[in-house]
Amino acid sequence: MIDFLPQQAHGRNSLAFAPEIALLGGTNFDVGPMSATVHLTDRIKLDLMRLIEADGLKPGDKLPPADQLCEQFSVSRTVVREAIASLKAEGRLRSLRGSGVYVAKPREGGAVPAFMAAPQEIGDVLEFMEFRVSVEVEAAGLAAERRTEVHLLRMEQALSQFRRAMQERSLATEADRAFHREIADATNNNRFRLFVDEMGERLIPRRTLGAGFVDEATKAEFLGHIETEHLRIHAAIADRNADAARVAMRKHLEDGRRRYREWRLTHLE
Repeated sequence: MIDFLPQQAHGRNSLAFAPEIALLGGTNFDVGPMSATVHLTDRIKLDLMRLIEADGLKPGDKLPPADQLCEQFSVSRTVVREAIASLKAEGRLRSLRGSGVYVAKPREGGAVPAFMAAPQEIGDVLEFMEFRVSVEVEAAGLAAERRTEVHLLRMEQALSQFRRAMQERSLATEADRAFHREIADATNNNRFRLFVDEMGERLIPRRTLGAGFVDEATKAEFLGHIETEHLRIHAAIADRNADAARVAMRKHLEDGRRRYREWRLTHLE
């Protein structure tokens, strides 16, 4: 089990926004020098694009298996999975069930469908958070009804990853997304998993706004609220209490919308 309890998180509050990093623009695979500040998932995205270019892979060619990519890039399966999911959402990769991941045929004009586009304005973020309620509240309820001990273990690993990210003063976006992905996985309904995977880094909009927290204390407060909410969701799922899980997820997402609205009033007025 995880090494911290829900009551330990109560009363803790903290976190922040980082500058948005423009990555992988255009329709070709040309990538330039990598900044030291690039987020880990973004770095692996760049590494995958370089691999495709260096190996001369064409649309329809298969990528190496995930285990090989983890070893080659010295990262976890979660990071590789998130990088691949993000590139799939951008139309650069595609997967065939039971077969693997393949280089995709470039979309005409290189455009990303409007539904999949990352929110760029605070108004877009608020709309996107509202949309997530319609999907993830039910996912939490189903996860409570269908989860296994393995699902719980993976959620706990994501919670521990979130705590470590907070201690390292990062935005914890990977751990946040991993927690929601494990809930989707626990529904045993592939459509929920696909939703989270296809959203990729768009699921967690903290970095998208291109802004910064006033200080580390504010950043820690922001993330502390999220951690507490995650713990409550996890506790309800562990108890197999579907109604409580739905309530906890709804509160988490609606409180998230409130926090972004408050951020807008603080930073844009």
